[in-house]
Amino acid sequence: MGGRDGSVAIKRTGFYSADYELLPLDAVAGKTRVMEDEFIAASGTDVTDAFRMYLRPLLGSGMPDAFRLRHNPVAKVLHKA
Repeated sequence: MGGRDGSVAIKRTGFYSADYELLPLDAVAGKTRVMEDEFIAASGTDVTDAFRMYLRPLLGSGMPDAFRLRHNPVAKVLHKA
C-alpha cells in the first residue's frame, strides 16, 4: 500500500474552498503553529469573528451560531446543624 503514509493537510484554495493533500510526516512532525493574536478575543477565553471566518471553509456555511448561556446566580444555602 504505497503512497498512503503521511499526514493529511488542509490547503486553502480560495476564501471558501480547501483541498486536502498527503504530506510526508517529516514535513509536518514537530512543527507547531500557534494561533494568531487577532483570532483571540480580548477576554482571552474566546475567539473573534476573524477566527470564525478563517474556519468557514472547514466548517461550511450551514453551521449554527454558538450561543452562551446566561449567567444565573443562585444564592448559597447553608445548613446549620
